[in-house]
Order: sequence, then structure tokens, then C-alpha cells
Amino acid sequence: MGRGRDFRLGLKKIKKMNIFLLLNALIIVAISILTIYSATIHKTPSFYKKELFWGVIGIFVYLFFSFVDYRKYAKYYKVLYIMNIGILASVYVLGVKRLGAQRWIDLGPISIQPSEIGKVLAILTLSEFLVVKYRDRFVGLKSVIVAGLHILPIMLLILKQPDLGTTLILTMTFCVIIFIHGIDWKTIIIMGIGGIISVPAAYFFLLKPYQRQRVLTFLNPEADLLGSGWNVTQSMIAIGSGGMYGKGFLQSTQSKLRFLPEAHTDFIGSVFLEERGFVGGLVLLGLYFLLIIQIVYIADTTEDKYGKLICYGIASIFLFHLIINVGMIMGIMPVTGKPLLLMSYGGTSLLISFMMLGIVQSVKLYRD
Repeated sequence: MGRGRDFRLGLKKIKKMNIFLLLNALIIVAISILTIYSATIHKTPSFYKKELFWGVIGIFVYLFFSFVDYRKYAKYYKVLYIMNIGILASVYVLGVKRLGAQRWIDLGPISIQPSEIGKVLAILTLSEFLVVKYRDRFVGLKSVIVAGLHILPIMLLILKQPDLGTTLILTMTFCVIIFIHGIDWKTIIIMGIGGIISVPAAYFFLLKPYQRQRVLTFLNPEADLLGSGWNVTQSMIAIGSGGMYGKGFLQSTQSKLRFLPEAHTDFIGSVFLEERGFVGGLVLLGLYFLLIIQIVYIADTTEDKYGKLICYGIASIFLFHLIINVGMIMGIMPVTGKPLLLMSYGGTSLLISFMMLGIVQSVKLYRD
């Protein structure tokens, strides 16, 4: 009797699933695998095979988190918070340095980036913290400061790696979550003015020398075309040469002639635009906006405040990664090394993306 009831409940949940959310993500991943293949065919074919493998694993990750009741994260949010601090701190003991940053932990043949996990756990814990402490009223600068103190240790641990890009994304996501939770406009204006005033101090006292150089390169890439301005310049050449319809699949030259470094990771969008052109870029942007719109729709149709804040937090991560990466490859934003989620090569990034989408699906399934 009990098993039959559980089976019926399981079927009911499956019928409630938004299949288009997964389908949307898989289309982007399929485009990613083809682009990675094109960008790395002159090096080794293993990159696209690895991404295909992680894509298949990602489907199972998505399904697993889809059927885990998201409300359990609220119940154990304090445990998740401590776990997050521990995971981020572990990189300073077990982590390895690459490209001047200690962000990765090697586990045999694979590497994980704790900050990718950290930003998701931060959303889960911050959302419940706001719901518990400010269920009825979230007004004034004091409320923002208290909420900020909750997430500050996580940001500092990520910033120290150093990982400025993830810190910025987490900061902007924090602002979106407190806005959705109902912060008053007076406080928003004060925060905006404070943010503008703090920019010079952040530039001189928080940024590493190479990060300040990236800002200077963004302002004037021609000043050092063969040095710090090389990546952005080659990226813009690739995008411009794609024209309206692109050169065609496997016809990109900037990556194959090794002019464009990191062509399969941070600058994968440049390769795609060179091969698919402006029209292809519009299609890809449309797929991303459709994905984000679906997440926001699930959030707006959810009465549970915790589920709503989680969905908006995840939508923000996808949106800000998109804005930063596209802005970077087009030369209208400084280089930060942030991947284009679901597109850029990387197992951790891909699995975390599917994890986030699975949590969104869980909100849809268990919100009633």
C-alpha cells in the first residue's frame, strides 16, 4: 500500500517537471561540445570527449537535485553554512596554485574549484537566513549590514584566493536577493552611492597588481597589444571576422592558429561567434535568456519565500556570468576569467550549473 502511494507520488512529481528547463540546458551544452571540438581539434580531441562525459554526468546530477526537496536545505542551513566555510578554507591547505591563484583542489585525475560550490551554498544559506530573521520586515541599512555579515566570511575566503570575478558575482547576487526580499528604496539609494564611492578604494587597496593591470588594459587595450591586451584584441578580431553569418563550423582561424589563448574556456564565445557570426550569437543569447526567464517564472509562481529567493539567486548567477563573459570577449568589460556557464570547458562549472538547475526544478516540484 505504502509503495503504491510512493509510486503514484513519484509519477505525479515527474509529470510536474519542466522538461524544457533541462532541454534548454542540453541544447547549450551540445553547442558547447561542438565549439570545444572546433577550438581544440588542433591540440587534442580529448577536451570535447571530457566535456561530453561531464555533460552526461550532469544530467544525473540534475535529476538527483530535482528530486531532493529544496526545503531540506532550509532545515539544515546552519550546517550548510559551516560546511561552506570549511570547503572554501580547505583550498588554502589542499589547493594548488595555477595562473597565480590558489583556487583548485586536485583529486586524482580531476580538479574541483570550491568557489563554484561556495556561491551555490551561499544562496541556499543566505535565503533561509533572510526568511528566518526578516520574515515580515526587511528595512534599513542595519538589516543590509546584518545580512552582509552573514555572507562576508564567504566573500573574503573567495576574494583571498584571489577570485575577484566570483566575489563580484556573489556581491551582485546578494543585492538581487535582498531586493527581491523587499528592501526599501531609500536603502537601495544609500547602497548605490556607497558602492560608487568605494570603487576607488577597492581599486587601490583590494585589487592585486595584475588585476589593476586588467582594468588599465580594458580602458586602453592598445597600450600593450602584445602583452596584457593580447587576449581581448584577438577576441575582438575573431568576433569581427565572423561577420553576420560566421565562417562556418571548424573554420575559425584565431584559435587554430593559436592567436586566441584559452579558446575553449574563457573565450569560447569568441570561437563560436567567429564560426556562427552575429546571427548565431543572437540565437545563443536567446537560449540563455530563455533559460533565465524559465527560472524567474518558476520563482514568480512560487509562494514559498525561500524557494523564490533561491530561484532568483540562481537566475542572477547565470545572468551575471553571461554579462561578464560576453562583455569580456567583446572588450567592453575587464578580463575576469569567469566562464560562460554551460558553454565553457570545465567539469566543476558544468556540474554546478546542472546542480543549480536541478534545485530550481526541485522548487517547482515541492513548492506546493
